[in-house]
Amino acid sequence: MTTQVNKNDTVFKVEIGLNEGQQWSDEKFARIKTRIKEKTAEFSPEQKIKIQLLSIQYTMEEYLNEDLSSVKKVHSLETFLKTYLKTLKMPLKTFAIAIDTTDGNLKKYLSGERKFNTDLALKFGHFFHTSPDLWLRVHLKNELIELNKEKKQIRRYKKYDYQKVLSHAV
Repeated sequence: MTTQVNKNDTVFKVEIGLNEGQQWSDEKFARIKTRIKEKTAEFSPEQKIKIQLLSIQYTMEEYLNEDLSSVKKVHSLETFLKTYLKTLKMPLKTFAIAIDTTDGNLKKYLSGERKFNTDLALKFGHFFHTSPDLWLRVHLKNELIELNKEKKQIRRYKKYDYQKVLSHAV
């Protein structure tokens, strides 16, 4: 579909989507990539960082939308946090201090030695301008993935059965 857009007396020919079965030619794709690079070069450093942070948030949301059974790679909170910190060029220690903890304590939460909680989710959310539940849902998804792995080891849990306990009590 082609439409013309007038902006400050300049006419732009804009194509929106492709007709079914059509593909972009290599030349057209290269022109679009060049145009995108030109436009993004005009962005301020703050705009570039904001776009990168939104990209990480989108990646987290995509991970959450992925079906549990089809997850190929588990993305830990630490993975996402490191990506955010790398984008901001911020060491873990600086981040930890900013959220009123130590880097050693934070590492314990990220490694699973301590339980990730709503307080941390709120701190992460406010710090990175994301929804706190995004962080908590990533943590919960990873716990569900772990649960599914454990469920496959059913023999290990067969001894936990109320019927066995009641039959011995009678």
